[in-house]
Amino acid sequence: MFQRSLFLLPIFAFTALSASANTAIETETAQMGKSGDITVSQSVEFEKADDGKAGKLLTQIEYAITDRAEILIEPFFRQWEQPEGEDRVSGRGDLEITPSYMVVKEHDAIPAVIVAMKLKVPTGSEEVGGSKKYDYYPYIILGQHYAGWIFNANIGVNYANMGNKTDNPIQHNSSFEKAIVWDIEAETELAPQLSSYIEVFRAEDKVKTVSMALEYQFAKHVSAFAALGYTEDHAVIFRPGVNFQF
Repeated sequence: MFQRSLFLLPIFAFTALSASANTAIETETAQMGKSGDITVSQSVEFEKADDGKAGKLLTQIEYAITDRAEILIEPFFRQWEQPEGEDRVSGRGDLEITPSYMVVKEHDAIPAVIVAMKLKVPTGSEEVGGSKKYDYYPYIILGQHYAGWIFNANIGVNYANMGNKTDNPIQHNSSFEKAIVWDIEAETELAPQLSSYIEVFRAEDKVKTVSMALEYQFAKHVSAFAALGYTEDHAVIFRPGVNFQF
């Protein structure tokens, strides 16, 4: 069934840049950039489900505060949807802010371990499902190199604020819907500057997705990707985009 929350469904690709901002990937990677690195990723997503179409602009800006600490800012400037037989609606999406810190560096068989906390700031328009409530998502990122592959995994719990305002203007009923979120991805280089990736994940909306992509690095600090995903709700998602590092 077509859902507004399907805008959370991403598809997958890999960036050869050192920092991890990449709008084509749901899994947050443990391959952090160097202190002072800034990575910007921009893409557009097109989704076709059984009962409608949807799309959105995805933007990520990531800054490496140190070699072990980063902050990721994700403004969803525009998103739109058109349920079957209805008019198209569009509006501004929510803002997501995620600080992260590497508590364990990768060493031999020991994977890198990063702790992160995503905060959803309710800037989204009601026309496209904006809840006007803050959500929280604490999670752990694991990363490991092995035999020419890079593996990353995320696990955490998303707390979606479902509370409603009471008659008392200074009091709120706060209740949270919990959802276990997990991501597993693997990436490898097929040829110089050409990489192939595959990912399986369960997003905040509890929908499982599998996706794969190819990415080509045109220059030292510029890459482009095209990714294709398929959800258990039979939605097809296509997402092209570019990544830049400064």
